[in-house]
Amino acid sequence: MIATWCFVFVAVIRELSAAVILFTSDTKVLSVLIFDLKESGDVGAIAVLSLVMVAITTLVVAAANRLSGTRLQARPAA
Repeated sequence: MIATWCFVFVAVIRELSAAVILFTSDTKVLSVLIFDLKESGDVGAIAVLSLVMVAITTLVVAAANRLSGTRLQARPAA
């Protein structure tokens, strides 16, 4: 169940069309904010927000893996 939630989270955080549904005049979701900054040409802010989005996604995936007890195993050299 945690793995399914993790796949859904990763797909949704990158999906702009789903974010547009959540967008209101009082709040902006991260993807919409990045798109607005792209239109205004603020590359520095886009880079920072993109790194924040990657960090959040990485933390959620790592937490899901830790909670589910799954560990990555190295493949033996061929």
